[in-house]
Amino acid sequence: MEAVTPIDSNKRTAAGRVLALLGAFAEGGGALTLSEISRHARLTLTTTHRLVHEVLEWGGLEVDAHGRYRLSRKFLDLASSSTQGLSLREQALPHLVELHRSSGLTVHLAARDDDSVVYLEALRAHPNYTGENRIGGRLRLHVAGTGLVMLAFAPDAFAQDYLSAPLKRYTSRTLTDPAELCARLTEIRKRRYVVLDGHLAPRAGSVAAPVFNPDGTVDTAVGVVFITGQNDPGRYIDMVVMAAARISNTLAERDTRLDPRTIDFNRRHAGLS
Repeated sequence: MEAVTPIDSNKRTAAGRVLALLGAFAEGGGALTLSEISRHARLTLTTTHRLVHEVLEWGGLEVDAHGRYRLSRKFLDLASSSTQGLSLREQALPHLVELHRSSGLTVHLAARDDDSVVYLEALRAHPNYTGENRIGGRLRLHVAGTGLVMLAFAPDAFAQDYLSAPLKRYTSRTLTDPAELCARLTEIRKRRYVVLDGHLAPRAGSVAAPVFNPDGTVDTAVGVVFITGQNDPGRYIDMVVMAAARISNTLAERDTRLDPRTIDFNRRHAGLS
């Protein structure tokens, strides 16, 4: 019989167990085995197995070929109906789809959450991708192209605090020196785009541009991912900048009605058409 920790006793309600299970994905990196979910949620393995399959049948989880579970798009769709940051995804989607088609590359829409990038949308050839730049994934601002763009347009006090903290290096090309980063941020504000190559992974780079809110602030950015030595990043700069500008214009119009292309995209991905 499995040992039950005090927090896993009958004092926890059924809803509390489900919420603990879902919260495990925030702590565990996004793609978890049953044992990992059990440990992070502090639930018995038997309870975890039962709840996982209930949520899986409801459509809230997906499982890959290696038996690892992750939250499905259903949670993003539910959140987008009431969360301002995610409703932006609905307005931006037609422009993201067009950028995806014209570039042939992976396209991201990302928002800033304190010192991290949070990915609101990711259009790619392989929808089962589970890396940090999956939908809902997070990266530190200085690592991602979209993150550097948002850091460049963040309030000065915030940027100074961010640069004063230790910055993790992912590759030999990751920018971690505060003086170099300050110079790059100044360049981004001037050009209104950034090209990074090999900062997160040796053979991958990104082109990103800011999405401006109606008040001129920036807390969202658009980016594409290219393969070093295979794609010329220069040919994607205008595409990314134009997509970001079109999204900015859409926000400025303050029209909350969904574009028919967004409705069609959501229906197709939900298997409804």
